Amino acid sequence: MIEFTDYAIVWWDKLVLSRRRDGERPVETWREMKALMRKRFVPSHYYRDLYQKLQRPMQGSKCVEDYYKEMEMAMVRVDVNEDREATMARFLNGLNKEIAHVVELQHYVELEDIVHMAIKVERQLKQKGISKYNTGSGSSYKPS
Repeated sequence: MIEFTDYAIVWWDKLVLSRRRDGERPVETWREMKALMRKRFVPSHYYRDLYQKLQRPMQGSKCVEDYYKEMEMAMVRVDVNEDREATMARFLNGLNKEIAHVVELQHYVELEDIVHMAIKVERQLKQKGISKYNTGSGSSYKPS
C-alpha cells in the first residue's frame, strides 16, 4: 500500500478539503493526482534542466554503468521517445574518450550492446592502471 507521509499528507488533506469547499470534484485518477503533485512539488525548471542535461550527457568521473543509469533515468523522466540510433549516439558521445574510441570500433546493434562493451573497456582500462579509472578522481596519466 502506498500512502503519503509527513508534509505530503498535510498538503493532500488541505487540497481535498479546499476542493470540497470550493465545489470542485474530487481527484479520481492517478494521472490527475500525479499532475497535481508535479505542480506542487516539482520546480518549474526541473524538466528544462533535465533536457539540458540530455543535450550533452557526460560520463565524467562516473563509471559507465552509473552514467548509463543516469542518462536512462533522465530520458524516462522527460519521456524522450527517439530513434534507437539517436539514443546510441547520445550515449556514445557522452562516454569518456578513452572508452568511446574503443567502443566505436566494435559492432553493435542495440544500446545494451554499447553499454556492455563500454563496461568491458572500462574494466580493461582499470586493469592496465590508468589512474582515472582506478580512483575516480578525474585525473589521467599513463603509468611508466
